[in-house]
Amino acid sequence: MTTPKPSLAAALANLASREARRAVRSLADTSDHHKGVHEARKSIRRLKSLLDLGGDHFAAGREPIVRHLSRLATGLSSLRDAHVAVTIARHVAGDTPSPGWITAIGWLEARRDAMLDEAFRKDPGFARRRQRLTEAGSAIRTLPWDAVTRHDIEQAIARSERRVAKAGAKAFESPGTGNLHRWRRRARRLRMQLDFWRKALKSTGRSAHHRTHQDKAAQARMSSLSDALGARQDLRSLRSVLRSLGDAEALAPLFDDIRKASKALPSGKSLAAG
Repeated sequence: MTTPKPSLAAALANLASREARRAVRSLADTSDHHKGVHEARKSIRRLKSLLDLGGDHFAAGREPIVRHLSRLATGLSSLRDAHVAVTIARHVAGDTPSPGWITAIGWLEARRDAMLDEAFRKDPGFARRRQRLTEAGSAIRTLPWDAVTRHDIEQAIARSERRVAKAGAKAFESPGTGNLHRWRRRARRLRMQLDFWRKALKSTGRSAHHRTHQDKAAQARMSSLSDALGARQDLRSLRSVLRSLGDAEALAPLFDDIRKASKALPSGKSLAAG
């Protein structure tokens, strides 16, 4: 007997529940706590992007959930940033790091691990955070998913596309850190929404809509854009963290390496020009 395909609304609800469970599992990952934090934050971002696809149907119930998820993400951000600083430093230092980089990376690793130890002291095993994520997942399941139509989803994606275009135009005119960061966030959210939309269509066995090829290309471009902007931001953050060491003479060669890595990335205007 053939199992009936779910509706688009049911498919999206299933994707949301799965993402919420993934976030909880990530924080429970004892094999690599740093990676678990990073993955949990990504799941939270994906959940927030997915909730936007509900449009006006979720207006009443969505905001408290989004605030709840945002607080959880903010609480994990310093741990994620500390881990990324180590990862980026290793990348910039290369396969044969200089003595300066070896010292800096050792300091960054100790800093990262101390921050995680302190977080566990306050919230052993992230039990409290995992419970809050479980509660958010339960609240998400109570949203009126059945009311969401294909038209609602496509309209929500179109709104995201307009927001990305607007942010990109502003970044082209004034490619400062704030404008580039805003553009990156919006591009990342659109990429996630397009990915959820593709998965929902696939799980329902529905025919793809007329913009499938365009969306596939857009998703690839949004992914490249988000990665490039994210890399620039991570390099800036690494430089800022290293400055706290205070030894300007010892840090000068490291900052030179960071500048070279940054120059190798596309500029804000070239990214905005597409």
